[in-house]
Parts: sequence; C-alpha cells; structure tokens
Amino acid sequence: MTDTLDAFRHHREKLNAAILAAGNLEINRFFALDTRTYEAGALPAKTKELLGLVASLV
Repeated sequence: MTDTLDAFRHHREKLNAAILAAGNLEINRFFALDTRTYEAGALPAKTKELLGLVASLV
C-alpha cells in the first residue's frame, strides 16, 4: 500500500509541476487559492480537508 501511495504522490507532483510550468495565469491563481485554502485559520486544516472531501461527494 505504501508503494502505491508513494507512486501516486510522485505522479501527482510530476503532473502538477508540468501544469504550473505552462505558465497559465488562471491555473496558477487556482493552485495558489487551493494552497491557501488548507492553511490553518478559523478551522484546522484537517477539518477543511474533510469538508472538501464531503463536498466533492455531493
């Protein structure tokens, strides 16, 4: 299981780097927004992750 998760993370990092390398302003802004969304604030980051997961299932 660990190998599969590591492979997924590596693949995702590789694709994210390729997307960001394209230099598309809108996509870069979306990635920045996504990163800032999960920073600690009024709600802990783990709670935000869970809420995001639930919202994606609806």
